[in-house]
Amino acid sequence: MRLQHVGICVKDMERSLEFYRDALGLTLFQDHMIAGPEVDMGLMEKDARVRMVVVADEAGNMIELFGWQSPEAREKPAEHQRFTSVGIVEVCLVVDSLEEAEKRLAQKGYSFRNPVWNFGKGEDWYGGSYAKIRYVDDPDGIQVELMQFVLAEDT
Repeated sequence: MRLQHVGICVKDMERSLEFYRDALGLTLFQDHMIAGPEVDMGLMEKDARVRMVVVADEAGNMIELFGWQSPEAREKPAEHQRFTSVGIVEVCLVVDSLEEAEKRLAQKGYSFRNPVWNFGKGEDWYGGSYAKIRYVDDPDGIQVELMQFVLAEDT
């Protein structure tokens, strides 16, 4: 078994594409408007009409963005997007260079929620290696974790 994608309902598809594709550098894989009886059955909504956009990383891992035309998307309360909330609380992307990712996001107007967190540094969690982590919110408030592994021989 392997993970193929994570689905995220978005309020404004163009803003979400600016974040995931333009600022984070994921590749556009597909962009389709879907509707019809099969879509209604599969998504369990009557008269569903959805712009389904899939972006992918270089390993083929995907994020599926749902831009609902019908019915209208409903926003989650902000308190349901915290680490203490039940359900998915973050999407993590591994980056080669956290510094480069920070620059790209800053150029697009995004800011980070935390200083660099050296997760596992000094511990034996990653065989002497550790992870540098920063969090940024996507346009709909989804927490996106950016993680750069620092190998033991690099420390």
